Amino acid sequence: MRVIEAMIACILLIAGLSATTYLSRVNVSVDDSNLNETGENIYDVLCDPNVIQRIMEGGDFTQAQLETLISTLLPPDSVYSVSFGSSMTNGSLLNATNMGSGSFSSYNVFSSSGTYTISLPLSKVEYQPVDVILVMDVSGSMNETDDKGQVKINMARTAAITFVNNLTLSRDRVGLVSFATGAYLMSSLTNNTSQIVNAINSLNPLSGEAGYTNIGGGISYANEEFVNHGRPGATWVMILLSDGKANRPCPHFPQHPTYLSESCPSAQEYAINQSEYAKVLLGKGGKIYTIGLGSSQNLDEDLLKQIAFSESKYYHAPTADQLESIYLAISKDILLQVRYDVVVIQLNIYGTG
Repeated sequence: MRVIEAMIACILLIAGLSATTYLSRVNVSVDDSNLNETGENIYDVLCDPNVIQRIMEGGDFTQAQLETLISTLLPPDSVYSVSFGSSMTNGSLLNATNMGSGSFSSYNVFSSSGTYTISLPLSKVEYQPVDVILVMDVSGSMNETDDKGQVKINMARTAAITFVNNLTLSRDRVGLVSFATGAYLMSSLTNNTSQIVNAINSLNPLSGEAGYTNIGGGISYANEEFVNHGRPGATWVMILLSDGKANRPCPHFPQHPTYLSESCPSAQEYAINQSEYAKVLLGKGGKIYTIGLGSSQNLDEDLLKQIAFSESKYYHAPTADQLESIYLAISKDILLQVRYDVVVIQLNIYGTG
């Protein structure tokens, strides 16, 4: 009972952020059933994912705490050694022992080792540089106000600039593509803050025949920029914002007449084809995010979900004041990627039996 209570108390003491873990373990059996049970209990506590993550993050779980934890669970006259190692750094994470220089050949021995694959935020190790292209709708409807009376293009510009300011442009780069009836490269990938901010501020909705919605064209221009100027060592990311339905290019005659309420199947297919190429182009680690601005009835949400890297990468902003928080959420998702480490745990206990 004392052992179980101590285990529970220690787990509560050091509980932290959860982590995804996968365990492979090897045990050495011993004749002493009490020592074996004690060793299993201690090992189970040490292998708690919260304990491992706290140790890896170099937090407040110290060598002294580790020694206190094991000593509380260990029978009298027993000695031990325990080590945590990282395959990512090939270094030692934390060690503890009460072994002196004596001989332990006459002791019963419990020995157990395990390897854990554990996920950690990339921010704890090193950021992967990113090349991001903002693909932004400048069709005529972006000059309209939303249900709160906010001009959509004004709020979109502010949100995009907030996104840029949340990156580290000494490491990251941003490009800008706009689209209406046609598509336009407004800024090539750059780490020049003034250049990209000026390009975003220059976005103005087009009207008349120039103001339809060519989503596929915007994706195509972004693809071309990645091919021409994307860095091989960077993660490639595309963020597409639209407030309407894809209706250009449209080969039908007469062409679909409105840029807000009616879509064109050919334009939808073109956008899907360009997004499928983009997903191959962006490769492992790359992502496409899509944002639908305005009322769902004026959006082709199924198309935007299909364009996105996955349905969870689609965001709906019913009103324009929600754009800033969405772009911030995307920036965090981009930067806090996950890297995996393999943690090796070795526990040895020597008991007199």
